[in-house]
Amino acid sequence: MAEKLNFINTKNQIQSTSRLTYPSNIFNNYTDYIKFDFYKYQGPFSGDGGGEITDTEGVTNKDLIKYNQSDGNQYTKYSGVEPILMYMPEDISTGYQTDWTGKGYSNIAANILRGSGAAMSGDGGGTINSFVSSLGTAAGAAPTAVAQGISTGINALGGDNVTTEDVLQGSLGVVLNPNTELMFQGFKLRSFGLKFKMSPRNEKEALEIRKIIGTFKKVSLPTYAPEPGGVSDLAKALKNAIGKQEGRTNNNYIGVPGLCTVQFMKGATLHPFLPQYKVCAITDVSINYTPDGTYSTLTDGSPVAVELSLNFSETKLVYSDEIIRDGASY
Repeated sequence: MAEKLNFINTKNQIQSTSRLTYPSNIFNNYTDYIKFDFYKYQGPFSGDGGGEITDTEGVTNKDLIKYNQSDGNQYTKYSGVEPILMYMPEDISTGYQTDWTGKGYSNIAANILRGSGAAMSGDGGGTINSFVSSLGTAAGAAPTAVAQGISTGINALGGDNVTTEDVLQGSLGVVLNPNTELMFQGFKLRSFGLKFKMSPRNEKEALEIRKIIGTFKKVSLPTYAPEPGGVSDLAKALKNAIGKQEGRTNNNYIGVPGLCTVQFMKGATLHPFLPQYKVCAITDVSINYTPDGTYSTLTDGSPVAVELSLNFSETKLVYSDEIIRDGASY
């Protein structure tokens, strides 16, 4: 089930290909750890189409699959960097945030909307007649209409932004019933942070730590004067224009930074109890070379301890359709 999450590539065993790890030599088929893979950014509308759209377990909506560009077909590996395996940090958490806002419809508007909503949905009694009849309930709105006209006239004569509510309250001692309803406004991309403290035990591990930090810095920053990617007509025109200018580079542009996947693993498979993420942008890389409050180095100059703080933001929204309730899931 879990192996088919978008952008997740799991195998039956941990691969022995080139990788960076901290600590060294502790990752096996029984270890809990975090795996980072790095990808070159490619615009979602670049014209490449992201490869063939394939099914994703638990998701049957083809448009949603296309939105995700399932199985990572939209992305290619970031050249020159290796995957990174790290120990589990102390603080692992995630969140799913939706926006809801109260909307005041007033009692009159609510009655009209009830009739129109029934008419549009085709529910029993929801005919155009019921909508028209609901307009009759607006007869009690006469004082409100008068108050609105008065407020408009007062403001035209120099009033200090007098509202309909002000007129009703000042003249009749009442205000409109707000008839507030909570309405869904949207939801947000997930963001999260991870922090690692690394202390080299030998020269090899010190070099590994330096490469790990360098990898995150390299992938998170833009490139200078890149060749435009994609197969769109605009990309082709830019490539041709640059090619015709001998000795010139594409210095009018910078390349978008790379992306990465952050996977919580248990051995060679996704961890069934921890959150998983779609492809992420690295939004912040912070390195503290004196995490213990004192500057101290080993004989080769490497710090005795380094604290690496990383912040990420998912590049795609997570929908209810993609949540798996009994296994590894977003």
